[in-house]
Amino acid sequence: MSASHSETKSVVSNEDLPCYRVDADGVPAAAEQEAQAGIARQLAEPPAWLALERGVIPAERIRKVPVGPTLLLGFGGSALGARAALEFAEVAGMRPGPVRILDAVDPAVVKDALEWATARGASVMVVSKSARTIEVLTLLEACLARDLRVSTMISDPDPGGEDTAPIRARVRAAGANTLELEIPPEVGGRWSVFTAVGQAPLRAANLDPMLLTGAAMRERDRMRATGSAELARSIAWRGAHPGPFSVLWCYSEVLMHFAAWVQQLECESLGRLREDGSRVGELVCPLRGPADQHSVAQLLLDGPQHGRVTILDFDDDESGIDAGELATLARLRIVEREATRESMTLPTRRLLVRDRGPATLGALMLHHMLETAIVAERMGIDPYGQPAVERIKRGIRARLG
Repeated sequence: MSASHSETKSVVSNEDLPCYRVDADGVPAAAEQEAQAGIARQLAEPPAWLALERGVIPAERIRKVPVGPTLLLGFGGSALGARAALEFAEVAGMRPGPVRILDAVDPAVVKDALEWATARGASVMVVSKSARTIEVLTLLEACLARDLRVSTMISDPDPGGEDTAPIRARVRAAGANTLELEIPPEVGGRWSVFTAVGQAPLRAANLDPMLLTGAAMRERDRMRATGSAELARSIAWRGAHPGPFSVLWCYSEVLMHFAAWVQQLECESLGRLREDGSRVGELVCPLRGPADQHSVAQLLLDGPQHGRVTILDFDDDESGIDAGELATLARLRIVEREATRESMTLPTRRLLVRDRGPATLGALMLHHMLETAIVAERMGIDPYGQPAVERIKRGIRARLG
């Protein structure tokens, strides 16, 4: 875990409160009303990923995921959501068990992860929606060469027949009696955090596998009953301030993994070449505060005025009292956050997250998925699939022969 243990404390989310609040100026009331209508449409005619019950793994199946040291192999949506959830659980005082996520092919990084797994007798969890991800297949071979056991595999359902996906075929050939869990085939990888992709790593870490999914279900049902003023304001604000990039400036280290998850969700869903030849999309840029005050702030203050900034943090007491003996540092963080916000010359808002509990993260993820889908609707594009990325995959396969 990358977060400082100084942030660790027992957190119980108050789910009666909004999962975040947005402070943003100049949001037209009509734009918020239009956003509320978009939210209502998504909830009334839910896309595949929002049929959350379909992605729930039955209790008797999820209990078969081994609890204990686990090396998870996965890239993009197969890794980012789980990493964020485990980070929240750590700082919420839930003491998750050792789950290490490997989403790199740098030999130095891989060697360190393999040595970590070997020393602990870790099992391997393989996550690949297509069961064809070349990086995952290559990492899997490295794990099997170390005699590591594949305990769990998460992918689309096996269609049967002779064309068995290579990762599935290799796992079965290893003969480890691997538990195979399924992602609903109509749910894309970056939209799959509320399926086995999020549930199984939580189980391996000896946590409630429904921490994220259950919270998302409750938040969805609450929004169906009462709407969401905060989500509507967020959508209206970004609509009023379009641009080629969007900065997520995280003033808590805990939020960096969530920001990386948002980056993939938005970039892969909204980056499109339209039929008329026009290009749409925004580059989501996570920043660390206060560290990036000393690296990127100058550009954002005096550079080209094309983009917008979200100051992202937890809704902590401004006195810093919750940090105990480190209250001075907590207070300094908030002072620097506010000074940065007030100095920005780009359109800037403040988004303060309710607390550090995984239940809050689940609701927060649901909001961002809805926002992405609604923005895509406004752009007139399909946010599902990744047609351009497939060109890279074909190039990799061609070079590897």
